[in-house]
Amino acid sequence: TPSIRRTGGPSTGLRIWPNAYGNTPLHVACYNGQDVVVNELIESGASVNQINEKGFAPLHFNAASRHGALCLQLLVGNGADVNIKSKDGKTPLHMTAIHGRFSRSQALIHYGAEIDCEDKNGNTPLHIAARYGHELLINTLVTNGADTSRRGVHGMFPLHLAALSGFSVCCRKLLSSAISPTPNYHIRVLLFYYYDIDTPDELGRTCVHAAAAGGNLDCLNLLLNGGADFNRKDSFGRTPLHYAAANCNYQCLFAMVGSGASVNDLDKRGCTPLHYAAASDSDGKNSDLTGVLFTKILYLCLEYLLRNDANPGIRDVQGYNAVHYASAYGHRLCLELVRLFTVLFYRSDMSYTGTLDSPLKKCAYHGHHQALEVLVQSLLDLDVRTAQGRTPLDLAAFKGHVECVDVLINQGASILVKDYTLKRTPIHAAGTPYIHICRVGGWVGELRMVWGGGELGIS
Repeated sequence: TPSIRRTGGPSTGLRIWPNAYGNTPLHVACYNGQDVVVNELIESGASVNQINEKGFAPLHFNAASRHGALCLQLLVGNGADVNIKSKDGKTPLHMTAIHGRFSRSQALIHYGAEIDCEDKNGNTPLHIAARYGHELLINTLVTNGADTSRRGVHGMFPLHLAALSGFSVCCRKLLSSAISPTPNYHIRVLLFYYYDIDTPDELGRTCVHAAAAGGNLDCLNLLLNGGADFNRKDSFGRTPLHYAAANCNYQCLFAMVGSGASVNDLDKRGCTPLHYAAASDSDGKNSDLTGVLFTKILYLCLEYLLRNDANPGIRDVQGYNAVHYASAYGHRLCLELVRLFTVLFYRSDMSYTGTLDSPLKKCAYHGHHQALEVLVQSLLDLDVRTAQGRTPLDLAAFKGHVECVDVLINQGASILVKDYTLKRTPIHAAGTPYIHICRVGGWVGELRMVWGGGELGIS
C-alpha cells in the first residue's frame, strides 16, 4: 500500500511513496471511486498525470473503474490529459473499451478524447470494444465518428475482431454502421447487403475466416447471408473451412459444407480441411473442452467431412495424408472413420514408407497406443522400416512406450529385426538410454543399464 506523509505546510504539498507497481494514492483512490480522497490529494499537490511502471495514469484507472464519475471530472478539471498513453499505447478511452464502461467513455469523449487513437498494435478503441463485445460502446464510438474501416493488429478491421470473438450483435452493428452514418436502422439494414464483407486483412483473411475460426454460428450465418465468399483463400491458401476444421467448430463446418464449400480444397502446403481436423488438438484452442467432449466433437467433424466426399488419400507437399496426421496426434476415432469409409485405401497405404514416415511409425514414436491398435488390425506387415531401417517396435521401445510395445508384439511384430546402420534390434533400443519394460515372447524382462558400473543385465 502506498504511503502518504505531509512534509510541511499546505504550500509544500505531499510527499508520496508509490507502491511496488508504481501506483500512487491517487491511482488507488481513482480506481475505488473515492472522490473526496481524490479531491484532497489533488488539493494537496498530487500530480494528476503521474504514471506507474506500465505508464498508466490515474485517469486510466478511473476509466477502468465501475465507480467514481466525479473523480473523472476532478482529474480533468485539474489538468489531466484525456489522451495520455500508457507504455503499450492505450489511452483512457481504450480502457473504457476493454472494461465496457459505457458512461465513462461518453464523458471522456465529451472532454476531448481522441476517437480513433491507436495503441502500439494499431488498435483503436473501436477495435477493443469489438474484441470484447461491448455493444453500447460500439454505438457510442460510431455515433461520435469512429472509423469502422481503420485497420488494427495484422490489418484487421473491428469487424474481424467481433467475428473472431463471436459477438454477432456487434458484427451487425459494425456492418450497418460501416455503410452509412444515418441513425435510421432500417436504412442501414438495407445498405448492409451492399457492403463488401470480403475485404481481407494483411494475411488475406476475411471476416468469414475469422467467424469460422471463432466458431460462432450466428456470426457466420450473418456473413454468409450477406453474400460473403466462403471459398475465398487467405495468403496461405486456406479457406474458412480449413479454419473451422482446425478448431473443430462443427456447427460452422456443417453450415459451410451445407452451403457448398469445397471439402477438398488445398492450401499452399497441400492440406485439405480433413488434414486440419485430423491434426486438431484439445490442448490448443479447445483447451476449455474436456477430453471426452472434444473427442465427440472431433468425431462429428471428421464423419461429416468424410460423408461429404472428403478424400483421406490426398497428400500434402511432404507426402502426408490425413491418416498420417491422425496417427501423429493419436486420434483413434479418426483412424477408425477412415477405415470405415475407405477400406481399400486404408489397407494399401498404411505401410507406405520411402522417404516418408508411415502412420504406424508415427503412432509408435509418439506413444499413441489406442490409435496403434486400430492400425495393426488392418496391416499385414508390422515391420515396415524407416529410411534408417528402424521398425515401429524399435521406435516404441526406444521411446519407452510400454503400451505400444505390448500392442505390436501381441500382433506379431519381430523383436529381431536390425536397423541398417548400427545393426541394433528393438531390445537394444529399449536399453538406450532409459529404463523401460518390454514384453518379449510372453514374458516380462527388465532391461537396465547402470551407467557408472557398466553393468548390463536382463533378469
